[in-house]
Amino acid sequence: MDEIKPEDELRVYDSYVAGRLSAGLAAGVRTGLFDTLHAKGPLTRVELAHATGLHERGVRAWLSAMVAGQLVIEAQPGSYGLSPVAARDCVRDQPGSLAGLIDMEIENFLSPALIVEGLQEGGPCVYGNSDPWAEHATDPAKARSFSDAMHAISMRPAEALAQAANLTDARRLLDAGGGSGTISVALARAFPKLHCTILEIAPVLPHIEERAQEEGLSEQISALEGDLFADSWPGDFDAVLLSQILHDWSDEEAVRLVRRAFQALAPGGTLLIHEKLVTQDGGPLANGLVNLDMLVWTEGRQWSADELESLLKDAGFESVDVTATYGYWSLVAGTKPS
Repeated sequence: MDEIKPEDELRVYDSYVAGRLSAGLAAGVRTGLFDTLHAKGPLTRVELAHATGLHERGVRAWLSAMVAGQLVIEAQPGSYGLSPVAARDCVRDQPGSLAGLIDMEIENFLSPALIVEGLQEGGPCVYGNSDPWAEHATDPAKARSFSDAMHAISMRPAEALAQAANLTDARRLLDAGGGSGTISVALARAFPKLHCTILEIAPVLPHIEERAQEEGLSEQISALEGDLFADSWPGDFDAVLLSQILHDWSDEEAVRLVRRAFQALAPGGTLLIHEKLVTQDGGPLANGLVNLDMLVWTEGRQWSADELESLLKDAGFESVDVTATYGYWSLVAGTKPS
């Protein structure tokens, strides 16, 4: 047996126990523990239990775990508040909060049993035998929950993408599968002359219109009902955006999407692909682990920069460029020849 390095001594156990932090995080969002500490903290565990209506013993265990995870801090002896990052990311209604994404874990936890089912069946199984996209098309509540989660995870990356994208001369952009329009909102703000058309399924359209109105961008953002594969896309766009779309589909379907984007672009137009990329060795860890989410939610996987560059060039794009944007996200851009 090869010698185990000191830094690897507890790697398996640490990987095994790490799921407890994720579960505690979701429970804290769902029960309002993070919200309460943000609004009323610092609080003792007795005060926190009373304020949330939860059992004191449960709150004590949760506080211990969250302190160890550096999400809760002991502001004073026996009195607890949120760490700055938890106050930003775990509290509902905070700009850019991840609470909507984290809360979805309660009903759709990536459990070992679900991964085993994915390993055995090889296809999406988060909703049992139902296709997730078909489920969202017929269940507005699930569509809204998923849309809110994608909005939560996309807000900060959207702002970084808007800074990295070269759209100064663009006037028309197609946001294919753009959800509630988080990316389009950021792009419309950054480029006042840009109009964004968001192609989405019917249950999501009211969310797009609602968000555009809330942001004061109704003149720059419009919703268009359509299916990424079944319906033809409108054309003559200066830019097409595929943000966290390719990882949802098989390699063959990804080829189809990129070719559809090519056809929807005017000569000289730009395809923008925003994804969490993996390196040759599968890292970074956070992006590599998302492959397990893709296993149970979709038919896809996480892509590398080299793979996307080849995909775009095979479809006819040139001048393919890769730019890191925010955190684990990167922008891959290619130009349709003039």
